[in-house]
Amino acid sequence: MFDVQNFVSKRKSLLIAPAGYGKTHSISESLKNTKGRQLILTHTHAGVSSIKEKLKKAQIANHNFNVETITSFAQKYVLSFYINKDEIPDQEDSNAYYPFIIKEAANIIKLKPIIEVISSTYSGLFVDEYQDCTVEQHKLILSLSNLLPTRILGDHLQGIFDFNNGNLVDFNHKSMKEFNSNLFKLETPWRWYNNSRKDLGDDLKAIRKKLLNKENIDLRIYESIETHVFNENELSGFKANKYSRFMWTVISKDNPLLMHPDSTSINPRLSMIRKFNNNFSLLESIDNKDFYKFSKEIDNANTDNITSIIIKLSLSVFKKTEIRKWLTDNGVKAKRGEEEKTLIAPLKANFETLKSNKSFLIISDSLEIIKNSLNIPCYRKELLKSIIDALLDAHFNDITVYESMVNRRNKTRRMGKKIYGNCIGTTLLTKGLEFDTVVILNAHSFNCPKHLYVALTRASKRLIVITTNPVLNPY
Repeated sequence: MFDVQNFVSKRKSLLIAPAGYGKTHSISESLKNTKGRQLILTHTHAGVSSIKEKLKKAQIANHNFNVETITSFAQKYVLSFYINKDEIPDQEDSNAYYPFIIKEAANIIKLKPIIEVISSTYSGLFVDEYQDCTVEQHKLILSLSNLLPTRILGDHLQGIFDFNNGNLVDFNHKSMKEFNSNLFKLETPWRWYNNSRKDLGDDLKAIRKKLLNKENIDLRIYESIETHVFNENELSGFKANKYSRFMWTVISKDNPLLMHPDSTSINPRLSMIRKFNNNFSLLESIDNKDFYKFSKEIDNANTDNITSIIIKLSLSVFKKTEIRKWLTDNGVKAKRGEEEKTLIAPLKANFETLKSNKSFLIISDSLEIIKNSLNIPCYRKELLKSIIDALLDAHFNDITVYESMVNRRNKTRRMGKKIYGNCIGTTLLTKGLEFDTVVILNAHSFNCPKHLYVALTRASKRLIVITTNPVLNPY
């Protein structure tokens, strides 16, 4: 049994918590046994939202905690107190920006005025998903641990982030000595026990041991996991074959999370969305470069090329074949039918206005017309909504679209974002979340045991695995 009072009584302590074993519950119980406002740091905006939601269910008062990502926390201090602002890399250049932010934050919080601010604001620190901390992030946390009692939580089998190829912290490093001297472990897979799926929890616990020992995973021996041997090439999207019919049934009844093994490109996930007639949504990375790229292109456009940029954006977010029915690369196609002429007239008028007056408001309205009046399926809904919102914000607050986009993405980083079912993502985008039903696509393609473990442990009630081979060897 986890001794929560002993855990929080230490100046530094470490809790090893496998997926679904009650880590967030342990944080909420810890908050009940601490005084003052606690700072809770994690790595992803989805993780922020998940922690907030669970603390709310546990009836922990908001004034007792602040939850945000490590980068968001660091960013506030660097953007506020770093003297030479021109030296800060552009945020869209994530390979340079985030290492800079983390490194400089570790220095800034050592300054006496900042020490006083942090010490007077917070009484303690919790850091979630510690296995994903880079060495530089670890240095930042060590600096904070000199100011605040610090409790870290993690599980090395879930260490899937590399944060621009930064070296991850070693739990056995000498800098972890004080934390390891107060080591606690969670032993029970409560996520499944509490959802009447003890069988699934026990099977995943057994699979965890095999993954740690680098053994093959024969899914056929785990009756709690629905395993289906299908080949991705058979998937048409239409109900023409067994694979397609099965997928349509799950999508229509269970509002699942679909997990794709490829985190390097969104194209395979977009392909799935197209095949299934836009019946689920694409999960976007918080710092996908397209958010910043299109914002800058709109800012830099003039009256001669703004129309072509709107069309270029439309081809990226909407169904291309439908866009091509209405638009060329530079404008509106001529239509003969009266109904089509009526539908396209407002967009045509907007494009004419933009030839003499580049207006963020008109650009926003043009995208809304394409989406609503022309009723063209949108495959990247979050990207489209973010750009429309940034355009409106830029118009009414007299700032650039890029500035607005940066502000909005940073707000999401701080506040988190709720993710619901009927969506498709990857382990990197859904780590720390749970869904009633999860479908793991092409499970045979996972080549890392950590990613496979994260994927398998997202489902709280129904876990479906699609694979060409029921024996997995993710090494």
